[in-house]
Amino acid sequence: MNLSHSLVQKQTQKLVMTQDLRQSIELLPLSTLELSDRISSELVENPMLEEEYASERNRTPDLYSRDDLKRKEKNDFLKNSDITWQDNFSIDRAGSSGTDASDRNQKYIESSPEKSSLSEHLLWQLRLSNLKPDEVAIGEILISMLDDHGFISVPIKDLCAEMKLNEKKVRKILGQIHRLDPIGIGAKDVQETLLIQAKILKPDDTKLHTLIADHIKDLEKLDYKTISKKMELSLEAVESLASEIKKLEPYPATLYTANKPDYVIPDVVVREVDGEFDIYINDEWIPRLKINKEYKNILKNAKDSDKEYITTKLGSAEWLIRSVNQRRQTLFKVTSAIIEMQTEFFRKGIQFIKPLTLKDIAERLDMHESTVSRITSNKYVQTSRGILELKWFFSSGVRSVEGGIESSKKIHDLIRNLVKDEPSENPLSDQEIVEAIQKQGIEIARRTVAKYRKILKILPSSQRKKVKSLESR
Repeated sequence: MNLSHSLVQKQTQKLVMTQDLRQSIELLPLSTLELSDRISSELVENPMLEEEYASERNRTPDLYSRDDLKRKEKNDFLKNSDITWQDNFSIDRAGSSGTDASDRNQKYIESSPEKSSLSEHLLWQLRLSNLKPDEVAIGEILISMLDDHGFISVPIKDLCAEMKLNEKKVRKILGQIHRLDPIGIGAKDVQETLLIQAKILKPDDTKLHTLIADHIKDLEKLDYKTISKKMELSLEAVESLASEIKKLEPYPATLYTANKPDYVIPDVVVREVDGEFDIYINDEWIPRLKINKEYKNILKNAKDSDKEYITTKLGSAEWLIRSVNQRRQTLFKVTSAIIEMQTEFFRKGIQFIKPLTLKDIAERLDMHESTVSRITSNKYVQTSRGILELKWFFSSGVRSVEGGIESSKKIHDLIRNLVKDEPSENPLSDQEIVEAIQKQGIEIARRTVAKYRKILKILPSSQRKKVKSLESR
């Protein structure tokens, strides 16, 4: 057995993840606002980075038609990352002539009055009641424990034990809270809040109380026949009671919860002008960067101890600027490829969308699939068809009678429209939906329709009929 040491040459292949590559990959999946936050953070931490102010920026929007793409690939906009970066590091981006207007709109949104919170609304009522100060204090504790639905999920017994409170007294105060507006607030779950509301609004309707208390599971399944047998009531009577329950509020906090709208800032804007599509990279949220020349000049005469720090920061700044530019170029290329492959959708609507995969775009642009996946993550595009997530354009396909492939997005739309237009007294079964779609030349199985229906959150035909029957009452 030879245990001696020796030098041996060996050739292997491995991927070396450079800092430049790692940073580029990290920036790809960020949305425009997330990237803006990342750059703002780098501006604070890296003295070599400097923001170019609005007065210095170009205010002409970056609009490029598809016919200009080949020409643009030859100029600086689509140059690859092998560019020789010199003193003039910058991120060229579309300025916004409407910046002032945008600021005014944002201030208006932020300063718009909000509804009083649920807790404030309840505390105001509680303090107007005939409760003693110590009882009001307990009521305040209970109100502070409400979740977003208006429930108190912590068992009252456990709460009393932990806070050393009299359980009988707490339940009495909780009972008064149940009667505040909105009624049923502070219940432990949906069943209890419905029962509380029913007893307050319909105190003499014992059958309604029994239905909620003992048959809630069957009611959730719309299984009126089982309820009819158990309660010894006619089917019509059960349906009538169910229609009364439909008037109650299962989540009493809903009307009082101040939900702020989630604003979506499109990363790309696509406009059709004279039959051609223009692409606008909407990166007005991104600070425009350049290298700080004063610090770069200091580097020439810096001491060795300082030179290493400044050189490191300079390299980091160059990598960031290069990565952001590369991200922007990649986003433009991928959006352009999507438009070229989904032109009919942009012009005619969802009925003309085609199946598309990440691989299709990757092969078209000679990129890796993971790059396409990252650049389309958390990105939105504004089109004449609405604001859509870039990932939305990727879908599987279903074979047509003629041998072609139809997008699953198109099938979703067909199912949605068929259900929307179906007669309320005789909803379409899955098999009838299959037959209707097949008449349009698309082969589809019943199990596929059932799968897509669940994705669209559409109930089975039997349950849709019951729901529409309740709505018509």
